[in-house]
Amino acid sequence: MFIVSGVGLIAFGGYVVIDDKRLVDVQAEVVRVSRVDDTEWRSTVRFTTLEGKQVTEDLRPSTRKPQTGDRVEVSYRPRNPSAVHFPEDGQNLYLWPGIGLGLIAVGVFWIVWYNRSPR
Repeated sequence: MFIVSGVGLIAFGGYVVIDDKRLVDVQAEVVRVSRVDDTEWRSTVRFTTLEGKQVTEDLRPSTRKPQTGDRVEVSYRPRNPSAVHFPEDGQNLYLWPGIGLGLIAVGVFWIVWYNRSPR
C-alpha cells in the first residue's frame, strides 16, 4: 500500500513539474493592493498575454506587498490567463515526489522488517 501510494505521488509530482514548465512569465503592472490580514496582501495586476490580450486579475494572497504602479513579474497559464500568481508563490515542485519517495522507503523498510522476523 505504501509503495503504490508512493508511486502515485511521484507520478502526480511529475505532472506538477511538467505543468509548471508550461507557465509563462511576464511583466505586470500592480493596479491595486489590499490587506487580507496582518501578514498577507492581495494584489491586482494588469498584464498582456503572449497573444496580445490585456488581462486584469487578482492574485491569491501573498506575503509580498508591492506598491500600486510597480512593475512585477507574474506567471500565468497560457490556456487560462486568470490562473496567475507571483513566481515565488508557486507550488513546491518537489513536495509530492518527496512524500512519494518517503512512502516507498517506509513500504520497503516494512517489507524487509516483516520478512526478517522469525515465524
